[in-house]
Amino acid sequence: MSRHSSVSSLSTVKCQCGIATRIFTAFTPTNVGRRFYKCSKPNGYKCDYWKLVDDPLHPRAENHIHNLKKENDNLHREKKDLETRMADHEKYLTSEIEENCERLNEITVPKSEEVVVDNEDVVVDKSNKKVYKMWIVIAMLWCCFAAFWMMK
Repeated sequence: MSRHSSVSSLSTVKCQCGIATRIFTAFTPTNVGRRFYKCSKPNGYKCDYWKLVDDPLHPRAENHIHNLKKENDNLHREKKDLETRMADHEKYLTSEIEENCERLNEITVPKSEEVVVDNEDVVVDKSNKKVYKMWIVIAMLWCCFAAFWMMK
């Protein structure tokens, strides 16, 4: 059967067990990219039947497919490694932020002072405690963010 055949045009082939086979694609160096019939029973119950469907590919095409498969596998491994590293960094930053927030809660700012303006009884509250804490949190988060990028 030619390599341009579609899966739907393939006839049903039965294996030694007498059941319809499934079509798989080989990625071994000698048969890379070629489709083949194989027993569809689960491992341990299947017979040894298999039969190639496609004609052999040109050696350059086989080599190209094999190299692309290896590159794809390497990219998947690299992606998984990067996802793991990113999760580790997120855990680290989360713990740093929580630790810094705990330290921030321990900081005590002196009580605000009241100031009389222009000899009137207008009192301005200088309570900047919340603003002060917010700036400390922002500064600590910025430090954590900078440390994260430095670790890269």
